[in-house]
Formats: sequence, structure tokens, C-alpha cells
Amino acid sequence: MKCTNCGAEFEDGTLFCPKCGKEVQWVPEYHTLETILRQKELMEQEKKKKELEAQKERERQQRKAEQERRRKRKKNMILGSCAAVVVVAAGLGLFFVYQTQHNSFDFQMAQAETKFSNKNYEDALKYVQQALALRPDSAEANILQAKIYLKNEDEAAALDILLEVVKEFPDNTSAYGELLRLYENQEEYEKIRDLMANASEEMQDTYQSYVCPLPTVSQGGGEYTEALSLEFNNLLEGTQVYYTVDGSKPDTSSQKYEGAISLEEEGKITLKYIAYNEKNIPSEIGEETYQITYEAPEKPLISPSDGQYEYAEQIIVTAQDGCDIYYAFDEEPTLESSKYTGPIAMPTGEHTFSAIAVDERGKISPVSSKMYVYYN
Repeated sequence: MKCTNCGAEFEDGTLFCPKCGKEVQWVPEYHTLETILRQKELMEQEKKKKELEAQKERERQQRKAEQERRRKRKKNMILGSCAAVVVVAAGLGLFFVYQTQHNSFDFQMAQAETKFSNKNYEDALKYVQQALALRPDSAEANILQAKIYLKNEDEAAALDILLEVVKEFPDNTSAYGELLRLYENQEEYEKIRDLMANASEEMQDTYQSYVCPLPTVSQGGGEYTEALSLEFNNLLEGTQVYYTVDGSKPDTSSQKYEGAISLEEEGKITLKYIAYNEKNIPSEIGEETYQITYEAPEKPLISPSDGQYEYAEQIIVTAQDGCDIYYAFDEEPTLESSKYTGPIAMPTGEHTFSAIAVDERGKISPVSSKMYVYYN
């Protein structure tokens, strides 16, 4: 399609020219006033043609033999009377056709559209109301009436009409276009989202710039034993995403997605997110719930093994990478116990050596213990 103002080309379903910003006008299909007047002109020409033929017939009859003048005069009178009847009938027929056309739905719509194009909204409204009296369920007439109301700054009346037309004619692209244009001018972006969410796939394809798809998350909700790094996929150009991780409703004041989202805290986390396209139209709100439960590290390994020793052995403790080790003799170790930093000399006597491993998240392993007996 091309803009009638600047000539720029654009795709079907565009409501405003991307170059000059002028509204894209739809064109209803019905008989124009010019078509009706042309039909009248043709009928008048046909009338004159018949009259001329009748006249030639009379002249031909007059050239016949003079001896039949009386009979011929009588005959001519009859022919003249017939011709008069034909003329009257033709005139009445033309008048009837004109009156029929003048009072037709197409005529009223043609007049209404002409007045609307000339910005004579008062007369345009009169004609479209006459058209609606003839055909109240006409989508085209209702849409034109709504457009006239919009020009008269009566948005409430126009909105009521357009909503009803969309309800009754869900495949009418003109009705959707006018309603979308009205909502956009009112900055009712959530209403646009709701309108398009209930529209057919064909209508969504036609006005795809008014649809904002909900993005997908790289990892769905569920139970996890490790930290997560989440990303949003299927983002259209110009789309912005905002999210929360505390379960609250997201909007443009929430955290803006600019890179991977890290979920490291143990527990239940509810991610909610929303996208906005280039027209600032929002998507539906997405939600995913993650339960992160970190596993405790394995208990540390202690050497040497339990037993009685004749000489002092070195007690060595090892644990998983990234873990700190805490130990104690003859009691259960805690985070307040001694921190293991290297081999420990086996003390004299009978003692139980115990140790725990603590990872970087503070998760504590089960206790590992060995019993030693050593006397000098």
C-alpha cells in the first residue's frame, strides 16, 4: 500500500504512515453519487432515442399514398397517442428509478462519504444516520458514523460503536483498525493488548505491530540444586522486558532485563515478567517459580584410621574443593571450633577426633570422626 499524502509504501494493517504520520484511510465499497447520476444520464439518452424513432415512424407513414389520407390520419392519431403513452411511461419510469436510487442505502452512504471527505461532518452524520435507518446492521455505516463522532471529538460514542462492530463482525479489519487507532491515541495500551488477545490469528497477523508476544525463559520453573542463570528468548526487535523476583506485579518501574538473571539464594523464588513492544503495548504477565535447595557437602575424609598407635601420627583431613574444615577433640565440631589449616599431631591418650566441611554457601556436611589411642 502507498500513503496518499507522501507516497511512502507500507504494509497492510498500518494505521499511520511511517514517514509522514498521516492516518491511513480505508475506502468503503458502495455506489457513488457520480455512478447514480451517470445512470440517470443514460436513461435520458435512451428516452430521446425512442422519441426520435417514433418521430421517424410518423414521417414514414405520412409519405404513403394520398388516397389513404383519411385512414392514414386516423392511423397517425393512434400512433401519436401510443407515442405519448410511451413518453409518459418512460418519464415515470425514470422518476421512479431516480427516487429509488435517491432513497437507497448506497446513495445515502455515497453522500455521507462525500460530505465526510469534504469535512462537512454535520451533513455527513445526517446521511449516515439515514443509511443506518435503511440498514442498521451495516458494519461500514456504523464505522463511518464512529469516524464522524471522532472528528466531532465524541470519543465515548465512537468507542461504543466500534466495540459493538468488533463484537458482531470479528473479521472486519476496518473496525479493528479504527478501534486500535482510537486506543492508541488514548494511550490505552493494556486495552489494545486485551483486544488483540481475543482476536483471530488472521487479525493478529494483519495488525502484528499491535501484538506483543510473551517471551520465553531459558529454564522453566521447578526444583533445582544449583544456582540458575536465566535468559529471555524470542524477543522481537525493540522489545523491552521488566521483571521481579519477589512475586510482585512487574511494570516499567521494575528491574529492566539487560542480561542474564542470576538466582543464587536458596529457597522459593517467584519470577514475574512482562514485555513491551515498540508501541509500548504490553504482553501478558509471565510467571515461573523456582525452588532452589543446595545439597550439603560430603563429610570430610580423615586419616589415619581408628586404632591404637605406638607413636604420634599426623592427622590429615581432606574435603571437597571450596570447603573450609573445622575440627574438635572429644566433642562435635561447630563453626566456632578450630579451623583446619594443616596436619595435626595426634595427642597422648584416648581421644575422638571429629571434623566437618563447610562450603561457600554455609552448608555444613555430616560429622566425620576417628578414635585414636596413643601413649608415650
